[in-house]
This record gives sequence, C-alpha cells and structure tokens, in this order.
Amino acid sequence: MPRFMIPVALAVLLLAQPPPAGARTQPGAGTLLDRKVQARSALLVDAVSGKVLFSRNPTEPLPPASTVKLLTALLVCERTQLKGEVVVQKADTLVEPSRIPLRPGETVPVRTLVKSLLVGSDNDSALALARHTGGSVERFVTMMNDRARDLGCSNSLFKNPNGLPAPGQVTTACDLLRIFQAAMAVPELREICRTPRITLDTAVGPQTLKNHNKLLGVYPGMGPAKTGWTVSSKHTFAASATRDGHELHLILLHSANKWADAETLFNFGFEQFRRK
Repeated sequence: MPRFMIPVALAVLLLAQPPPAGARTQPGAGTLLDRKVQARSALLVDAVSGKVLFSRNPTEPLPPASTVKLLTALLVCERTQLKGEVVVQKADTLVEPSRIPLRPGETVPVRTLVKSLLVGSDNDSALALARHTGGSVERFVTMMNDRARDLGCSNSLFKNPNGLPAPGQVTTACDLLRIFQAAMAVPELREICRTPRITLDTAVGPQTLKNHNKLLGVYPGMGPAKTGWTVSSKHTFAASATRDGHELHLILLHSANKWADAETLFNFGFEQFRRK
C-alpha cells in the first residue's frame, strides 16, 4: 500500500461528513447570506467536526473545471510518492490554453510537474503526469474515477486529468469536498497548494508561475486551495482558511464571482465561532 493511502483514508473518515442528499441552504433560503452568495452550489464545513455551516445544492452535478487537478495530484502522489522523472511527449504539449510550456523530449521531475499542476494550473503538466502514471491518459482517467469512488464520490464522472470542458464531466460539492480533504491530508500537496509562486527550470528557460488563488496573502487566514474556471463551468473553488485555531473548508461550483463568495462565506463561518 502506498505510504499516502493510510493518512488519506483516515482524514476522509474524520473530515468528510457531507450533508444529507437534498440538504438546503443553512441558514434558510431567503436570508441575506443566501442572497449574497452567487454560486449555484456551495458547501462550507468545519474541517474538524464536519459540521455543515452553509449548504446550497450540495449534490447537484456541475462541471468542475481545474479543481479536477486535485484528484490528479492525489493519484499521482499515491502512485509515485512524487519521485521519478517524466519524459514529455508531443501530445502533452498540444493542449490549450494553460501550459508551462513543456517541450517534447525534455525530462522533468514528477514533483516539479505536480507543482506546476497545482500552482500554475498547467494543463500540459496534467497530461504528462497522467500518461506517466497511468501508462496512457485514458487509463489514468479510469484510475481517477476508481479513486473517486473509493473516496465515496457517488455523483462524479471525470473525463480528463485537467478539467477542460468534456461532455458529461461533472462533480458535486459533496464529492469535491471529499477529494479536497483527501488531497489536503497529504502534507506535500497541502504545502504546494498554499505556495504563492514557484520558478521552474524548463527547456525554454526559467518559468515563474503565480498561484491562481487571488485571496492567498490577501484574505486573513487563507490557506491551501485550488481554483478553476471555464466558460461552461464558471468559477469553481476548493479552499481552506484558518483563523483563531478554527479551520474551514469551502467548495464553490458555478459561481459568478468565487472571490466574493469565498470572502462572504468564510467571514460568516468565522463569525459563528466568534459568537460562540
């Protein structure tokens, strides 16, 4: 058994306690908070107890965009322990729009590609990692869906390792919470997801990648997160924030403005602890 499997399994048992199917907004629909949140689906939980602080359409299947890369990184981590090197193939480099860019034939450490995957959200890195880990991108996608089911994700279907639009590729806030918490239980992935920027040595020279999370270093207590956006998915977000010893986990799907939604919901959650 890979060395990451045991802590991930324990973390999911302890942390991932999604609301029952059909759970409605908490507090009730029509409240000021409910009207302010723009996401079609949202889930805010206490990371330790699993208590749901806010829930909207948590089991509705929606496109995940680049939050898929959390599952890609988790699976790569479990299978490779972030060791080894990837020889880039031409097919890895043809993806648009987000890329390092990689060059066919260059050799890149697995750990470097995982950093570019989670910090720069690079789609070419996702393909190179998938092929290296699964033997082919298609086989890796099968592994992704198997791993998602192992985590209890019953309403998700993944079609690629990078989250680019694909017919039928969906997840739910409940399922994405499970994936996010499993990934954050791996210390290396947690650290990468809260890294503001990285510089990579590539065949085309040094490339500096900035974390796509605009709240990192701006919102007090902002922790590791993964962003996503496509035209069809709108904004997606899987994020953690900690304040006064309390850690909250937030999932947003199909949001018009994930930054405003995240601040609104994190502020609400921390206010509940302050009042207590």
